[in-house]
Amino acid sequence: MASALMDHAFGVLGLAEVIAFTIPINKRSRRVMEKLGMRHDVNGGFEHPMVPEGHPYRFQVLYRKSRRYSAPTA
Repeated sequence: MASALMDHAFGVLGLAEVIAFTIPINKRSRRVMEKLGMRHDVNGGFEHPMVPEGHPYRFQVLYRKSRRYSAPTA
């Protein structure tokens, strides 16, 4: 399903980039992003504005995948 969404994002919608984020300790989500060819943007981490200040899930890690490096994931 996730690979079909990436194909749709680049092939049908024509997006130049897909981004995703999660908390650093969510290893399963990070692994899915990596399997989809997304790369961890080590400088892209941020504090999510919708998560209360001081909450342990406030800091998020960012992953990216650009269309120019994307091949169909079938």
